[in-house]
Amino acid sequence: MTSGNFVSGNRSVGLNQFHFEWCPKYRNDALDNLNVVKFMEDSLVRTAQTYRIHIHSMHVAADHIHLFVSLPFDISVSKAFQLFKGRSAHELFSAFPSFRKIFRRGHFWSPGKFCRSISNVKAETIKRYIENHQFKELNQSIKEAEKEAIQMSLAAFC
Repeated sequence: MTSGNFVSGNRSVGLNQFHFEWCPKYRNDALDNLNVVKFMEDSLVRTAQTYRIHIHSMHVAADHIHLFVSLPFDISVSKAFQLFKGRSAHELFSAFPSFRKIFRRGHFWSPGKFCRSISNVKAETIKRYIENHQFKELNQSIKEAEKEAIQMSLAAFC
């Protein structure tokens, strides 16, 4: 259930949004075929639906993937990466056996990853709130940040 921009769960309220990025091993251009791109997008969407992850935006490039997601509160960032990378690689190897010749050890994705949390409130606002504990000021800052968030797009994070 959502309330404004916040997600309400079992004894939890807030935002759990992240920008994820990862790439195939050796930064290989393995995702340059339209059929493979479509398959990868579908695989990521299936994983998200299975685990109640909301994908706000996705881009599958030839040599990397960007996701803007909201995670349920019971899934960690590491677990989300494990699900997205593990399931998509398994499905990709099943659908396109020729990838086994390129990625001989059975690892499609590089072990590295990039993650950044995304919020509609600036870090300075939270710091000021904690230090001064001023509810009125925080609410005003949140309203300003919400207006700013509407004007921003995911492209600003790439």
